[in-house]
Amino acid sequence: MDENKKFRRYVAIVVIVLTLGAVFVIVSGALGEDSWASVMAALLLVVMALVAVKVARRWSREMKSGFPRDDERSVAIKMRAGYLAFFISLYFMFGIGFVFAILEDTEATSVPTSEWAMIFVAVMGLIYGGVNAYLNRKGVPE
Repeated sequence: MDENKKFRRYVAIVVIVLTLGAVFVIVSGALGEDSWASVMAALLLVVMALVAVKVARRWSREMKSGFPRDDERSVAIKMRAGYLAFFISLYFMFGIGFVFAILEDTEATSVPTSEWAMIFVAVMGLIYGGVNAYLNRKGVPE
């Protein structure tokens, strides 16, 4: 598949996701559901839109320049950052599991499981971003 088709597919997926998110925000606000969830969903939509625009602009600029989007070094860094972040996240989840096991009897936590899952995913993304930034600066050791 050529780069133009990939780019158009990316834009289409972004538009679909942002449209569905906007519908969710509008419907949840109209139904008078939990306003906290509506505000967070709207904030998440804005962040997703900003990231999508940044990625699309970079991708478009690189297509116009004629250079490939990812060279061998970038692919190697992303692969290494991905598996390092995965292993770090596993240890993080394992440690949090121990903390929850200790706190289970004390009834000290009142945060729902779905919110903890969102926190875990956010931490995993932050770990990947940090490892990726570090490897981009230092390079991939052989």
